[in-house]
Amino acid sequence: RCAICRGEHNMPPPKRGAGGGGSIGAIRMAMGVLGVVYCVFILQSSAHRESTPAHRTPSHFRQLNHTWGVPRHLAGGAASAVVASGGSLVGGGAGGAGVAPASAGAATARPALGSCLMTGGAAPTPITDDGAGEDAPLAPGDRASEHVPALTVSFCKRYAIGNALITTAADQRYMVWARNWAKSLQAHGVTNLFIGAMDAEARRLSLAEGIPAVLLGRMRQGTTWHSANRYKIRLVQGVVELGFDVLFTDADVTFVRDPLPFLQRYPAAGVLISTDLLIREKPYPMKNGLENVYEVYGHYRADLNVGLMFVRSTEHTVRMMNHWADVANADMSKSMQTFFVKIVRDYSRCEPSTEHPELANCYNGTVNVGLLPMDLFAGGYIYFVERLPQKNHLDAISVHATYQVHQGLDGKRERLRHSHLWFLDDEEYYAPSGGLLSMAPMELPAWMHDEKLIARYGEGGDLRDAHKNRTLMHFALVHYQMRQLREALAVAAMLGRTLIMPDFTVLLDNTWYPMNGAWPGFRKLGPFVAPLDHVLHMTHLKNNNVDYRSSTFLEHPCVKPGITPNDVATVTFAPGAPAPGPTAEPKVTMPKGASQAQIVNALKQHPAKVLHLTSTLGITSGFDTPHDQSSFAARINRTPMLWCCITKNVANDMFSQPFPPGHIYYDFWYDQEHTDRFNRKYTAEWDLRVGP
Repeated sequence: RCAICRGEHNMPPPKRGAGGGGSIGAIRMAMGVLGVVYCVFILQSSAHRESTPAHRTPSHFRQLNHTWGVPRHLAGGAASAVVASGGSLVGGGAGGAGVAPASAGAATARPALGSCLMTGGAAPTPITDDGAGEDAPLAPGDRASEHVPALTVSFCKRYAIGNALITTAADQRYMVWARNWAKSLQAHGVTNLFIGAMDAEARRLSLAEGIPAVLLGRMRQGTTWHSANRYKIRLVQGVVELGFDVLFTDADVTFVRDPLPFLQRYPAAGVLISTDLLIREKPYPMKNGLENVYEVYGHYRADLNVGLMFVRSTEHTVRMMNHWADVANADMSKSMQTFFVKIVRDYSRCEPSTEHPELANCYNGTVNVGLLPMDLFAGGYIYFVERLPQKNHLDAISVHATYQVHQGLDGKRERLRHSHLWFLDDEEYYAPSGGLLSMAPMELPAWMHDEKLIARYGEGGDLRDAHKNRTLMHFALVHYQMRQLREALAVAAMLGRTLIMPDFTVLLDNTWYPMNGAWPGFRKLGPFVAPLDHVLHMTHLKNNNVDYRSSTFLEHPCVKPGITPNDVATVTFAPGAPAPGPTAEPKVTMPKGASQAQIVNALKQHPAKVLHLTSTLGITSGFDTPHDQSSFAARINRTPMLWCCITKNVANDMFSQPFPPGHIYYDFWYDQEHTDRFNRKYTAEWDLRVGP
């Protein structure tokens, strides 16, 4: 019988030497408690105006942007075509004269065979019967998993390559993510994959897409998150007990290339696992291509992340996975990751391997554990915010959409779309019927030219006396850009075109906890280019029918081949310019502060696939009627995000604000007298207010 039945689920594994292990420090525990309390508060609740002259991105900041690196597959393309036509899609000074690199936020994904990954090629061939259903008979000589009866040796042999399989688990609600997971692997020629279906509908959907699937069970509605995740442990157990190696990942992992060649470099490793590391500190250098194993047995700065782990099938890893399942199933109040970390760090001894310095000898000397490099098997923060692979000109292997702050699946989807790692959009998405509207990089306030000021408040700057000023500067910077986006959104609405969103430059990070805009021990301070979901709420954009595309949209392999110089027209707004009549010219000049009627009359019927705005500050006076203006305001009012969070002493002592809460909402109308989305009245001088 299993350890739970014997009442031994809290016992350590059989010992080979003295037991031991570490524990998570009190500071980390306190931070976790604080985060939970604050997140509950936020869930229960539903800049300073900049008056200095506008300037383009200062030269020192452009140099900072260059350090992100330009992904190879995003160089040239549609942007180059527009430059050749005399305009600029991705950079520039006044009138679009200059050219900047491709978007700093672009990913390192490479299109398979140079083709459009999403819509090209033949439709998938459905799988009618793969013998892995709930009641499938067991063939003579075959063997089924004890933990997943539908999983058999014959099924594993059918799909395994080099004795290895790649798998994830999903119920019908998360099948869209499992499908994207599978397509990201198939795009790079990987075929040894299958989905662990947590209900019958998930398996049906998987087979219909031509993706092999095994039924893990019949998960009932209302199953808790922790209970549902026990299916994932069961899936890993099932594969390794049948003698096959397995790479298990969460469904929100996307692959940029085949992961197995890297994993197979380490035959002595029983487990290779990802981490939530945010920084690689100098005292702990990498060893033989893996993170320093001191993170396993010594000072733990981040948890091991079971959302991506490779387990080689041995007698000892089978026992380790069974032990993990036993202790996790005995307590459904904690995450499965918590128990795996305990098994590695608390329930048994872990020490450096003498033969393999890149590995830790764990589970009382029976299983070698290695930590996957954070810049190749990247978490969401490393890839989308820090952009470590891009800065180091590395092709990541996988991207796990973790560290998604305050937004759920829509935020994750936007990040993957921006990085060209979302594989499920249809042809209509890539060719919106009303045409596209793009905009030059947004102008920044004049004080962004002050190199000493930026250095002081930037990465590594002196922050001890800067919390108040830095917070005000951050909101002044973001709001100045939101004003420009507001005008671009208005023009897009007037013309019925889809806006290609700009990139936002920020000074402060957005977190779950009151940290004054910087993670402890890892201060990601600006200026830096933030993911769009740091400033705008993706779900609210969708719910308010604000149609948009990511800033990297024109470089997508499904878009780039269809945009030529003749498909793009530039629109410049100049003081005192006459309002043109209907035009099809490739270069159009409009009066600055143009009315809705002037914009519609000149540009509504323009045949260009892309209209490119060379500037967006003060270009329109807004809609011509109060009704149209209020309708537009209603659509965008709830789309700005909250920023989290100032600490109690900053809120109370520096801003005379209550705490909690510590979060502050961005405001599209910061520069005008208005009533905000929470019915709070503002004058034309925006003042910082926390909450609600």
